[in-house]
Amino acid sequence: MSWENIAEAQRARVLQATQAAALLLPSTLSDLSRDVSSIPATCGLLTPKQLDIVELDATGIRDAVLAKKFSAVEVVEAVGKTAAIAHQLTSCLTDFFLSEAIEDAKKLDEHLAKTGKPVGALHGVPVSIKDTFDVTGKETSGSFTAWIGHKVAKENAQVVQILRDAGAILYCKTNLPQTVMHLESHSFWGRTLNPFNRDLTAGGSSGGESALIAMRGSPLGVGTDIGGSVRSPAACCGIYTLRPTIGRVPASGSRSSQPGRDSIVAVAGPMARSARDVSLFMSAVLSASPHLNDPLLSDKPWALHPAGAVWERENRKLRVGVMWDDRVVVPQPPIRRALRWAVDALRATRNIELVDFEPWEHEKGYDIIRDLYFPDGGKRIREILAETGEPLFPLTEWVLEPARDHTQHEMWEAHVRRDAYRKDYLKHWNTSKVDVVLCPVGPGPAPAHDTAKYWGYTAQWNLLDYPCAVFPTPLRASAELDPVDQNFQPLVQHDRINHEAYASEVFENAPLCLQVVGRRWGDEEVMRALEVIEGALGKDGA
Repeated sequence: MSWENIAEAQRARVLQATQAAALLLPSTLSDLSRDVSSIPATCGLLTPKQLDIVELDATGIRDAVLAKKFSAVEVVEAVGKTAAIAHQLTSCLTDFFLSEAIEDAKKLDEHLAKTGKPVGALHGVPVSIKDTFDVTGKETSGSFTAWIGHKVAKENAQVVQILRDAGAILYCKTNLPQTVMHLESHSFWGRTLNPFNRDLTAGGSSGGESALIAMRGSPLGVGTDIGGSVRSPAACCGIYTLRPTIGRVPASGSRSSQPGRDSIVAVAGPMARSARDVSLFMSAVLSASPHLNDPLLSDKPWALHPAGAVWERENRKLRVGVMWDDRVVVPQPPIRRALRWAVDALRATRNIELVDFEPWEHEKGYDIIRDLYFPDGGKRIREILAETGEPLFPLTEWVLEPARDHTQHEMWEAHVRRDAYRKDYLKHWNTSKVDVVLCPVGPGPAPAHDTAKYWGYTAQWNLLDYPCAVFPTPLRASAELDPVDQNFQPLVQHDRINHEAYASEVFENAPLCLQVVGRRWGDEEVMRALEVIEGALGKDGA
C-alpha cells in the first residue's frame, strides 16, 4: 500500500471517531476565522455542565471528582467531546478511543463509591499522550506511515502505566512532526494548526498536545523534548510545561527512529493549563519510584528542600538573570515586548533581584547540538521513509540537510566538545550568581507554517540538560503594538532569516510566553521560582 493510501485511511479513521463523538456542522467548518479557540464553547455541542468541566485544570478536575461534584464519566465525556471538536478544527489527534475511556471512568466511579478513596493522585483526570508513547493495544506511529500496522503496543510505556495506576484516564494520542524532529507538528496525519491563529503553527514536536490542551480538549498531556519539543508548543499555544532534567521522568516505551542514540537524550515532560498541574504530574509520577524499574532514572523524589528553595534557605531575594537575547538571533518584536513587560513588573517587587544575564557562546552551543542530533547523518530516518515511499516534508529536508554520518571516533570527539562546553557554561552560570534565568522560549511567537528554523532558545538548554518551565503571559501579538523594526541590523544569518520571517499582521493574536531556566537537577527550584515570578506578575499559577 502506498504511503498516500495509508495516510488517507488513518486520517479518515480518526476523523470518523471524533465525528461520532461530536460532529461540527459543515456551515461551521466552511466559515472559520483564524481564531477558532472559542468554537467548543459556542458550537452548541457541549452542555453548560460540560463547559464548566472543561474550564477546570487537572487539579480542579481531580478535586471535583473526589468531592463528587462531577463523576469521572461526566468528566471524560466532556473532555472527549471537546477533543473531538478540537481535532476537526486543528488536526491534533492520531488516535481517539473515547468509548474505552468511558469504561475506565465507570470503574473509577465504582471504586470511589465503594471505598470512598481515590485510586491515586490523578483519579478521574483525562490525560492525552503524544504518539511516540506505547499504549497497550494501540498503534504507535511515531510519525511514519511505515510503522502503521507494525508498532501495535504490547504493553504501556512506563509513564503511561504510572499515570493509569494513579487514576488517569487515557482517551487519545496526539499529532507530531514527520521524524519527530521539527518545531512544527506536520506529518502524514496532517498539519496541526494553532487554535488562536490557524495561519501559525501549534509548535512541535508535541504540537498535537499543545493545540488540544489550549482548546480545552485535555487538561493534562505528556510530550517529549530533545530540542524544545514541549516548550515550543507550549509557547505557541499559551500553556505551561516543564522540560525536566534527564533522568527524572521515565521515557522508556517512547519510540524513536534512532534508538540507542545517547549523544543528546530526549526527556518526557508534562504539558498543562496551570503551573500547579505541572507539579501534580511530577509528584504523581515520581512518587511511583520509577527508578526501581528503570536503571537510567534518578531516585530523587519530587520535593523542595524542607526549608525551601536555596534563596529562601539563605534568607535572600530570588536572583533572576534576564537574558534579553542569545547574541545569535534577536527575538521578534512581540517577544521583546513580553519580556519588557515581565521585567518592568518584576522590578517593582521586593522579593526578586533582577540582573542581566550574558549568554555565553550560544552560537557555538547551537553548532554542537545540531551535530549531535543525527549521528548517522539521517540514514535511518531516510530508510524508514523509503519503506513506503513517503517523501521528506520541507522541514525534514531542512533539519537533515547539515547532518553528516559520523565515524565512532568522530562521535567521541563530538562528545568531548559537548562535555567541555557544559563544563565551561557551568562556570559561567556560577560566576553570574543567578538562581534562574528568565528568557524567551523562541525567536518569536508561534511561527508561520514551515518557517520554524531556529531552535537556539530551547536547544541550548537541552545541550546543557538544564530544566526549563514555560508559562504564558496575558499578552498577545499585535500588529499595532509590534510593528516591524525598520532599522533592524541582523547579527548573523540565522538572525536575518528570523527578521525576514516577521510580518506583524501575520502573527496577530499569537500567545506570548516566557521561559524560566535553572541549573541541572534544580527542577523543583525552577517551579518554585516560577511560582514567585507569577505571584509578582499578578498570577497565582492555577
